[in-house]
Amino acid sequence: MKSMWRAFALDKLDRFKSPWFYWHTGRKRVAIASLIVSTLAMWTAFVLAAGFSLWSIIIAVLLDAVGFWLALAYLLFLRSHLPGFTGLQSIADFFIVNQLAIPLLIGFFATRAATYWVAKACGHLPPNPKPPDEPPP
Repeated sequence: MKSMWRAFALDKLDRFKSPWFYWHTGRKRVAIASLIVSTLAMWTAFVLAAGFSLWSIIIAVLLDAVGFWLALAYLLFLRSHLPGFTGLQSIADFFIVNQLAIPLLIGFFATRAATYWVAKACGHLPPNPKPPDEPPP
């Protein structure tokens, strides 16, 4: 039962590609349109409603998964060099979480959802491989 659910979930998640997948496979119109749609959606939701920085939205949309590595690099390398007694470390932590980590996490999924919808509207979804009827020997 678990393996069937895992296969189903991975099959569905595989269809949610990054805009850069469409950019590098020659479908630049899908990539640019999905980046614009996800930027506008996140700008409306975060900048206007929640008071996030516009730069964090742009970084979240353009960097995609690279932003996770930036946040991890801060946590592992840079954070230990900031003095905690002056309050600088807590200010930097607050800034990284609110202006980088939260928009990156939500942007990761929002960008992929927007890319899926744009690709579906343009008729450029990647093929869904059908599993064979027989198990391998």
